[in-house]
This record gives sequence, structure tokens and C-alpha cells, in this order.
Amino acid sequence: MRMHSVFAGAVLGTLMVLGTAAAPAVNALPAGAGATSAVTCGNAHWPHRNVDRGSGKVKPRYAAVRTGPYAACTKVGDVSQHTKVSYDCYTKNRYGSKWTWVRDPASGRSLGWMYGAHLDDGGATKRCPR
Repeated sequence: MRMHSVFAGAVLGTLMVLGTAAAPAVNALPAGAGATSAVTCGNAHWPHRNVDRGSGKVKPRYAAVRTGPYAACTKVGDVSQHTKVSYDCYTKNRYGSKWTWVRDPASGRSLGWMYGAHLDDGGATKRCPR
């Protein structure tokens, strides 16, 4: 698999283009793309750190990576099907939906929040510390 690009913004901070064979395939969106609503998004509201040693693979053709654990949070990219991602921890949003903070296992680079149902094993097993 090939990482096409990594995204800028609150999640990663800098824009980089990688060409490693082991990195997840991520398609970045232009800055400001995606919509947010009344839900709370962003790292300041959803702290996380690496407390889970698990990993899994993406189930759908593409799974969105977001700035917070809601579908309404800004989409910062997509990870392609069968791509392996490492887990930091999980949280549940106000609807009870489980979201996992994922990262690239080859580089350790943080990617963002992914809906647990999009991961072959449901995502992280360790809750994010508050």
C-alpha cells in the first residue's frame, strides 16, 4: 500500500507527502473541506494518548479519518480497505458510538479518529484517559 499524502491541520499540524510501501493509503482533503455541526470536535475536547497496543485493518473500501469522534467532525482523509492501522485508545461519543484514534504502524504518525465499525476487530480495547 502507498500513502498518497498526509493532511495538515489540528490533527497532524504539517503537510507531508510520503512514498513508503508500508504506510496506509490516505487521501487528503483540501484545508477546510468537510462540515462540522453542533458536535464537539478537535483534540482539546477529545484527549488521547497511546495506551492500547492493538491494531486492525480497515473493512470498507475507504474509511474516513476525522478530527473528532463524530461523523459531523471534519474529515481529514480516508484510509483504504485492508490497510493496517495501530490503535491509541477509544472513546464513545454522546450517541454511544465507539471511535478509535488510529495511526500509521510503520511511522507511528497519528491519523485521527475512525469509527470502530470500520475496523475489522471493532477498534481499540483501552479507553482514552481523560
